[in-house]
Amino acid sequence: MFFLIIIAALLLRVYLIWSNSIIFASDMGRDLLWTKDIVFYHLPSLIGPSSSIWGVYFQPFWYYLLSLPLLITNGNPVSAAYTTTFIIVVTGILGYIFFRNFLGRTNAFILTVVLTFCGELINISTFAFNANTLPILTLLIIYFCFLAAIKSNYFFIGAILFISLLFSADPVPAIGILPLPILVFFAFNLYKRPEKYKTLVFSMFTFALPFVPQIIFEFRNNFIEMHSLINYFLGKNPSLSGYLPFFQRIANRIVLFFNFFKSSFAGQNFFISVVLIVFILIGNYLFIKHNNNQKISKLYKINILCVLTTIFIYTFFITFEIKNWYLEGLTINVIFLITFALIGFRLKRGLILVFLITYAIINLSPFSGASRIEQSKNDPALLSNQLAAIDYIYQDKEKQFSVYVYTPSIYDLNYQYLFWWQGVKLKRGLPNDFAYLPNKPAYIRNKNLYFQKKDSSVIYLIIENSAENEFYTSQSWKTNFNDYKIVWFHKINKAIIIEKRIKQNQI
Repeated sequence: MFFLIIIAALLLRVYLIWSNSIIFASDMGRDLLWTKDIVFYHLPSLIGPSSSIWGVYFQPFWYYLLSLPLLITNGNPVSAAYTTTFIIVVTGILGYIFFRNFLGRTNAFILTVVLTFCGELINISTFAFNANTLPILTLLIIYFCFLAAIKSNYFFIGAILFISLLFSADPVPAIGILPLPILVFFAFNLYKRPEKYKTLVFSMFTFALPFVPQIIFEFRNNFIEMHSLINYFLGKNPSLSGYLPFFQRIANRIVLFFNFFKSSFAGQNFFISVVLIVFILIGNYLFIKHNNNQKISKLYKINILCVLTTIFIYTFFITFEIKNWYLEGLTINVIFLITFALIGFRLKRGLILVFLITYAIINLSPFSGASRIEQSKNDPALLSNQLAAIDYIYQDKEKQFSVYVYTPSIYDLNYQYLFWWQGVKLKRGLPNDFAYLPNKPAYIRNKNLYFQKKDSSVIYLIIENSAENEFYTSQSWKTNFNDYKIVWFHKINKAIIIEKRIKQNQI
């Protein structure tokens, strides 16, 4: 049965990617631009792109992780989405393998089903984003904290390693969970064990290990990231805007956590969310009341500590806006709490099966229906729409042309990657120029390795049909091409408009 669930979870995700295409937004294009430099141009990097804090860069782990799939598929961007699918399904497998000897096979199976059919974890399996590694890293942190609590302090070192790697997924969730191993160290008396000093020394080295490339980068660049971090905490670096006063922040966080729970576990249904929360609370009360297994109690307490720590940090210390993806690691904790609730209710297997089937149906409901498919077809961030636009331009068979892209986020990083893939790897040839506007400063690193700009009288404009930045509208953007006359225009669903233009003095 376990293998059937894993196969079903995998096929479900493959089907969603295959039938609906994938979201390929600007950030995802940025990631693959960095990865292609590593894979195809053999340019290893000590850092990743800039994070949300100005002057602070991501660890390069995510970009090396995407490298092998990108190499195997000759640069196909869908490979990155399948990488995320693989990671999430492996999270479900690890949940069963790690905890079957502690929870029992039946309860470990419940954990895997609740995990693999969680709505949020289905959703993030269908596109590539560095924060989508938060669930597997959170699971590994909990597992190694648990082993440290019941066995040896040396497992504590593993928890520290994965917390360090969490910074490659996103620094904010890493900060949110950072106090957990410290709390575990004291709450479970790890500090009383004889190997405590060795544990702490090795933990410091282990935590620093994933940061070694960035440490080298810092020495080479006069500690630019350190200065940026200091300025941020001093209020001199205006990153991560959206500061909320205390009482507004309390209300905001309550709504944020509830909405995340509703979308992740209850199919966006308010009533089902309330019922499931009550079910979890009562079930966990019964679990605490009846459980006599000290090891499982420690696992339960670690999950509660993780939830409370994250909520506390996000509410009282993180004063700026909390993005939805910061909460993806919390899905693992809620999955454990649902599992503990089912253990607490002591349901017979038949009722457990009914619960799991109902849970799966509820969480699958947002991914079904013709309206959802139709809505996704009109999304300019959908890869199939972007490729259709590019293909339409190539099929026009102009030998010399340039392409300019309007997207409200300004930088067309996804199209930069797609034109490289189509033009270089699929050998369709590159445009004479491709950018968000002509004659702008370079914004793609190492583009000179495969591209030299040339003039052309024929241009194509790719215009995304989406909510616009009031300071950067499509109409104001098109004024840059007033000396080009429109020859034709074409719509890709309701997502993208393509215009072919020729310079007026060339007509």
